[in-house]
Amino acid sequence: MSSAALRAQSASDAALSHLAFKIVHTAVALGVVSAVIFAPANEATLALDHFDGARILAGHGIATTLGMESLSAAGSPTAAVGWLGAVVTDALASAGATLSTFFAALAALVTFALVERRARRVGGAIFGLAATGLALLCAIGSFGFAGGIVTALFAVTLAEILDRPGTAAAVGATLLAVLWCNVAPQGIFAPAISLVLALGARFEARSEDEQRWRWIAFAGTALALFATPGFLAFPGIALEDLRLDRGLQDIVPFNPIEVAPLAYRLGFPLAFFAAFAVGVRPRRVGDVLLLLAAGLLALANGTYLPVFGVLVAPLLGASAAAEFPLPESKLATPRGDVLVAIAGVLAAAILVATLVPRERPAAPGYGLAAALALDAKPHRLMCMNVDWCDAAFANDSATRAFMDGRVGAYPQSVRDAQVAFVHLHGPWRRTLATYRIDAVLARKNRGLSMLMALTPGWKAVASDDLAVLYERGAR
Repeated sequence: MSSAALRAQSASDAALSHLAFKIVHTAVALGVVSAVIFAPANEATLALDHFDGARILAGHGIATTLGMESLSAAGSPTAAVGWLGAVVTDALASAGATLSTFFAALAALVTFALVERRARRVGGAIFGLAATGLALLCAIGSFGFAGGIVTALFAVTLAEILDRPGTAAAVGATLLAVLWCNVAPQGIFAPAISLVLALGARFEARSEDEQRWRWIAFAGTALALFATPGFLAFPGIALEDLRLDRGLQDIVPFNPIEVAPLAYRLGFPLAFFAAFAVGVRPRRVGDVLLLLAAGLLALANGTYLPVFGVLVAPLLGASAAAEFPLPESKLATPRGDVLVAIAGVLAAAILVATLVPRERPAAPGYGLAAALALDAKPHRLMCMNVDWCDAAFANDSATRAFMDGRVGAYPQSVRDAQVAFVHLHGPWRRTLATYRIDAVLARKNRGLSMLMALTPGWKAVASDDLAVLYERGAR
């Protein structure tokens, strides 16, 4: 075959490779959009943000203490944790399911685009796409509106900024941390991620200039913890709101197998299998620290599995590329990336407008709490899962709760009483009497539910697939 024919054949093969890569790239983007559309919203975050955001938008100011909706701790400081996220979430939710789902799809697309960008930069196009797939598996179950993908977006954006140490990175990381801390308690992860990267640079004996800028970025993100309405109170309350305390067992869901079963069974073990198979790049102590820190975080609370995925997948992609080097290719081009991005956004707009239902049924447990709040009677409610009580605060309800999802704002004595009630320990009946509880929302087929059914004066008035609502003196 002549040299001209060989060149023509090579050009044809390259064109086919480019086309195949764009098709796979676009298919991944469509898969992300579809996952968002069919994922349920995060009812816990949505209910509480609707309550807090509505009050702020109505002009009542940013609340820094628990209000009269709390039976046990009215006036306890909240540090206004997540006030900005509550405003944005409530505004989007009020605009309708279509708009809120579209923004959730955009957040997911940007998240995984950044994952691929970080992985591609050190591992090439093929391993960049593989890293994106791994991060996707770690995020299964977190794609819904107000879900864990928002935390993952902040985490991967911060990592992308810090990948290029310098003045711009230090300033950008600090500003992002300020925004993150006002959006959610998970903003406390910003200085943690910055610290891990700074320690990695130190142990790897990077240049003095790089080490200095990484420590400056850490200092800036640490100071961002105090740039909220809660000021000095924010770090402590936000840390409690991360729900890493094992003492909260059974009153909030956090076990990985409970909150993200598919991600825990698929993405998480696959990531560690890849880590054992390809290791980490030589002399990259920072990669090991980040892998261990993110893995421990995901095990402590399964809702942070997406954060684990977006931070660790690019590292594993780079390790795989170092272990199994591929011939250099230009499968990914700036023009192709732009085309895929445009296709992803257009697909999100079309699919969301076509497939998203105008209203979604309430999640089990939350629907019962919301129905109780709509009967126009004042109730004093105790929920086995404290997040369920958040749904009882909507629409200026007269219902008050012993404890709700703002676990960081409640004193330890209240949390202990809630745990004792759920586990039927100690003077749990006295708690009902002291606070004059007249409604209990319990999980089906648990000891508490069975005991409430047998208690004189209490009657089951409603139930769903997960929970039963009991009322005192109900007919």
